[in-house]
Amino acid sequence: MPVKIIIKIIFILLVFIIRNLFAQYYEKAPQSGIGSPYFELIVQNQFDETNYGHKLLILAQFLYDDIDFIKSDTSGYDGEIELLLAVYDENNRAVSNTTLDKKINVKDFKLTNSRDEQFIMQAQLSVPSGEYTLLARSTDLHSNKSIQRKIQLHLQEYKDSRLKLGAIMFLKDVVVDSANTIVEMDPTFGNNFTLRKGYFYINYSLYCKEVPAKVSITYKMEDEEEEIAWDTTVVVQVDSKVSSHLFRIDRSKLKRNKYRLIVVAQMDDFSTETSKFFSFYWSEVPYTDEDIDKALRQMTYILEEDTLEKYLEASLPEKQAFFKRFWAARDPDPSTAVNELKNEYYKRVNFANRNFSAMGLEGWLTDRGRILIKFGFPDDIERHPFDMNSKPYVVWRYYSLRKVFVFVDRTGFGDYQLHPDYLDMEYR
Repeated sequence: MPVKIIIKIIFILLVFIIRNLFAQYYEKAPQSGIGSPYFELIVQNQFDETNYGHKLLILAQFLYDDIDFIKSDTSGYDGEIELLLAVYDENNRAVSNTTLDKKINVKDFKLTNSRDEQFIMQAQLSVPSGEYTLLARSTDLHSNKSIQRKIQLHLQEYKDSRLKLGAIMFLKDVVVDSANTIVEMDPTFGNNFTLRKGYFYINYSLYCKEVPAKVSITYKMEDEEEEIAWDTTVVVQVDSKVSSHLFRIDRSKLKRNKYRLIVVAQMDDFSTETSKFFSFYWSEVPYTDEDIDKALRQMTYILEEDTLEKYLEASLPEKQAFFKRFWAARDPDPSTAVNELKNEYYKRVNFANRNFSAMGLEGWLTDRGRILIKFGFPDDIERHPFDMNSKPYVVWRYYSLRKVFVFVDRTGFGDYQLHPDYLDMEYR
């Protein structure tokens, strides 16, 4: 075969591979959008004065697109989801459980495939202090498909503490009554925000052993360099041992991508604190050189190297113009205010940073982070932390993409690396 023809064939194959590889970066998360009842989950630990236990506020969010709708006997289309929630102790005994059922009816067929429309199922379980596993399983009662998640819970004893702060929950919006009690709320799943305008809220519970009392509460925002970007202190009157607190934060004060919110409660010389990370998608063009450089570097899996290097050396306006132009060209639905592909990409980046950072390396730069960003969340994760004669390892399976990845923790410090036998799987 002539050399020119061989070169042409190789070129065509490379173009085909690159195009398909690029497309894989924008696959929907395999758990979501493939006909299974995928859900996002929030579990907030609140204090319960009854026997000094805990209340678990559990919120599960479903997209209409992940629900199987059938033609209604009366009008529109019906969907129905069952959600099983169960808390198991270390001996695998159920200590608390409930089952919820949700029926949805939509009039317009287009809504059955909407990734903007959603609903939330909410429950509360009472659990004593201790170590537990929460099982959450959703079942689509029309397709009989199920998805489940397990979360480890560490619920500390607190009855002998003077002060104790519960878990923080981020809220996009709330409605309160005259007593400032939350009656409606719009929670933020994944602790990510897409807009920097307006306000968001935080909610948490406070245990105070000796009441009534005046408690000083300080709110601090710490950026990725551990610099305090913003802080304020308020004094609250506490009249019951367990109280719920709501605080509003102006988003416009926050210019960076990632923060750690720190809440410190103090009474006399005793203090306690809790914290939680949150972040902003790059849904808007980053404001500063540092942030635009980070946003561009995080696009390394979809940008050619010379393009990335070119714009990292460019001026701030040129970087911002390129960032805006790049994502606008890939917006699947320009008629909406949201760029779904950009949000999905940076959602994966943020998830990787929260869950896979190790050995001083940000999560998006790790092997697990790279695979997650490219291919989305795996359909199945098989964990092997304590196998005999073996380093800890995990197996990720993508059934729809026909891919399997094995990551090994060779150092024992959570630095899971892709096993050499599976390196080629990334590019098949």
